[in-house]
Amino acid sequence: MKRKTKMAAVSQRHFVIFLRWITRILATALVLLVLAIAIGEGPPNPFNQPAKVQMEFLGMALILTGLTLGWKWEGLGGIMALAGVVTFHVIEGKPWINSFFSLFALAGILYLLCWLLSKLAVAKTN
Repeated sequence: MKRKTKMAAVSQRHFVIFLRWITRILATALVLLVLAIAIGEGPPNPFNQPAKVQMEFLGMALILTGLTLGWKWEGLGGIMALAGVVTFHVIEGKPWINSFFSLFALAGILYLLCWLLSKLAVAKTN
């Protein structure tokens, strides 16, 4: 019986590692895409924008910071990314803008899932 639980723990650990790298690749691709668009278009001066647009920039900054911090701190990164998505949608006044923004939310959710599964795996071994 012990062998079966040990194999399950190893399998779960491998799944978490796989999920973590998928999430990191997705997050990195999204951050690089946003940076490429910002560089290509030339970033607007946020201080010359209306207050609503400034708040949307804040939401986008939260998303990008969360996706970047998620590499080291998955829980914090996931919370920040999701908070940024919610902030952006609340300011925009639409529950869901388009499927591109769902990728930001997906990355945040996956970071939180990795963090939660890692914590559960540590709790099982102790």
